[in-house]
Order: sequence, then C-alpha cells, then structure tokens
Amino acid sequence: MLNSPTDFSALGFALAFLGGPMFDPATTALLRAVLDDVCADISRFETGARAHVASRILQAAAEGNVAPENLKKVGREALHDAPTIWRQ
Repeated sequence: MLNSPTDFSALGFALAFLGGPMFDPATTALLRAVLDDVCADISRFETGARAHVASRILQAAAEGNVAPENLKKVGREALHDAPTIWRQ
C-alpha cells in the first residue's frame, strides 16, 4: 500500500496500523494531499498528531466519504480535537 519502503508518512502509518481498506492509487493520492493540506502547519516529525488526523481521514474515506472538501473538514476537526500536547 505504501509507494516505497521509505514512504512511511502518517497516512502510511495509519493505513498499516489500522489495517484499513486498500484504496486505489488516485484515492490514496487524494488522501495524502488532504492530510498534507490539513497538517500544513504541523511538523512532519509530529507523528502523533498527523497519525490522529490521518486515521480520521481514513475512517471517513472507508465509509465512502471521499469528497475532498468533506475530507478536509474531517481532518480539520480531528486536528482541532487532537490532544493539546500534539498542537502548538
């Protein structure tokens, strides 16, 4: 599911950890783009916050909610609800 052995982003982590559904390449690219957009101000090293947001985005996609704006809304809500230790 990951594009390369070194591609272990928060989305890749959430996919691997949660054992979620397999998405086609276009949907996977969309999910990555949404995650990057929502977490633009979050360091890539803040894996806890990014994984939290990724898991919520994946859950929405698994439920059939793959409209980009809806996924961004889900992601922003997840980031807002993330424990404060994960946010700056």
